Amino acid sequence: LITLEDILEEIVGDITDEFDVVRKDSGLSMAEDGSYLVEGAMTIRDLNRRTEWSLPDDEANTIAGLMIHEAQMIPNEGQVFSFHGFRFEVVARRENRITQLKLRRL
Repeated sequence: LITLEDILEEIVGDITDEFDVVRKDSGLSMAEDGSYLVEGAMTIRDLNRRTEWSLPDDEANTIAGLMIHEAQMIPNEGQVFSFHGFRFEVVARRENRITQLKLRRL
């Protein structure tokens, strides 16, 4: 049986969706200072589930998208913003994509 997703993946590469099994520890790790290192592509929904936080997901799907939405710009590495009771720091950026963030509850 060949699915539409199989055909699309042959054309564009792997597609990860809610039905794919993802390693439990991927995308999120706790730093020594108690903050969290988060991959920018991690969905807000997954982050909220794994940390028991309640960051809003009505304006953005990913944590990087939330930061860009709130900052109203694509921040550079090292820039820090505070909103929704958290401190967001850009750890890594590649072109116009935030690839890693550091989050800490205020």
